[in-house]
Amino acid sequence: MKNILKSNNNKLYLLSVITDNLGSSLMSFALPLMVLDITKNGIHLSIISIIETLPILVLGLPAGALTDKLDVKKILIFSDLIRLISYLILSATFAFQLTVNCMILIIYAVSLVVSVTNTINTVSEITFVSFLVEKKDFSELNSLIYGIQYAANFALPIIGGILYQYISHSLLIFICAVFYLTSLLLEKQISLKTKSTAFTGFTALKSALKTVKTDIKEGLQYTLNLRSVLYPLILAALVNIVSANFDNDSLIILRTQLKLSSQNIGIISAIAAVSALIGTLVVNWLNRHIKFNLLFVLLIFAGALFRALFALDKNVPAMVLAIAFVSIIESIINISIITNRQQQVEQKYLGRVTSIYKTVLIGVNSLGYLLGGLVAKKIGSRSGIGVSAIELLLVTVISIFLLAPEIKHDDKP
Repeated sequence: MKNILKSNNNKLYLLSVITDNLGSSLMSFALPLMVLDITKNGIHLSIISIIETLPILVLGLPAGALTDKLDVKKILIFSDLIRLISYLILSATFAFQLTVNCMILIIYAVSLVVSVTNTINTVSEITFVSFLVEKKDFSELNSLIYGIQYAANFALPIIGGILYQYISHSLLIFICAVFYLTSLLLEKQISLKTKSTAFTGFTALKSALKTVKTDIKEGLQYTLNLRSVLYPLILAALVNIVSANFDNDSLIILRTQLKLSSQNIGIISAIAAVSALIGTLVVNWLNRHIKFNLLFVLLIFAGALFRALFALDKNVPAMVLAIAFVSIIESIINISIITNRQQQVEQKYLGRVTSIYKTVLIGVNSLGYLLGGLVAKKIGSRSGIGVSAIELLLVTVISIFLLAPEIKHDDKP
């Protein structure tokens, strides 16, 4: 960590990550409550969820192609600027107390603009890391970034819950906007060349748009030809399909079957967030001592075991322990896959390959929710988690088959 923090650029970027995540986490907590308060109708939350997902599925691949052609630092600054303006408009909407229909339409519009911006920003963030540090430090910097994210997801709902009671909706949204302004100003101070081409400004954008279709095709072909990146993508997709509904199923069991109070469920959610944070602390040690392919197989297997524990044991402490370890495992898998991708992929293709990962995994997540929901409806949530554990064991076997040659190769002196 000392090597990471020696660089002023790294310090500035991590500070921008902190402020960015503070704004995102606070808004993620507050906006659903605001929508429910002003509409008294949960259907709008579903519509907003769809609005937040569609841009990633539709624009994910073009976003990667554009990222590889443009100045990544400028993309990050522009993303913060767009979110700053969007939330200032939303803050003004609440301040002027417009009609409910007008307010909900503006919320839809802001959600769409922010979702499109987040799609481009997420790909750019992962590419930007490759400019900041050497390959050997990717894992450490990624763990710091995701540690910040998990810590914000843990702390901000608690702080946001207090703020929500005592200040206006308009002021709360304005605070989120200030976080993005701070992030923007920090990013502008980073002194780093992050241009992938010799073009700048509108010339670069025009050039990138002309070749976006070709660039996407080239990125897909590159991914298909690179087994060290393709196989983890296939396996991660399978894992997401069979395990995506775990959070929903576990919530149903805890709330409807065990009759736990909302306060107790909140505590369990906090434990899950802290556990994910623990995953970011141990992932560097694991990456240094265990090759990625072997670690990936072991994590899938461990995920199956702890889901089986949750399904078979009706003791609440054991179930909470299972949830905690599932969160740790998912955190380690996420960071390890990102680090492997950054290490294996040439920098000029990193944006496109990242966007392929994002598009595929988010797409199969939706499929996983659908299939998991149907299974739970048919045989019950607890049995559904049991089926998911068995399916993960099958994915473990598939992962051994796909990654075994690479594991053996890694073990050679």
